[in-house]
Amino acid sequence: MPASVQFTTAPSVARHVPERSCVACRKKRPQGEFVRLIHAGAGWTLAGKHKAGQLLSGRGAYVCADTPGCWAEKRLRRAFGAQAASLSLLLQTQSHPQAQELHPANL
Repeated sequence: MPASVQFTTAPSVARHVPERSCVACRKKRPQGEFVRLIHAGAGWTLAGKHKAGQLLSGRGAYVCADTPGCWAEKRLRRAFGAQAASLSLLLQTQSHPQAQELHPANL
């Protein structure tokens, strides 16, 4: 047997972070930096959770959580058409934790 055996540790592998694109500014960022909007039945709405704690499913779109410029009606028209005005108002008035956590005024 050899007198000294050296064990090497495997290099740490960076964990995969899913990236998404903002429908308003087209920037790619990690998924956690976005607010998710879903299209479920009647139209687009903010993604929330069911009473059971599960995420709502449906066609998803992402908007930057920390950039109020991306919430402007004009920037949302390309993706949401006629619903852009109501979604813009919803994003600006709705208090969602992601936007409050990432907003520069709170850092």
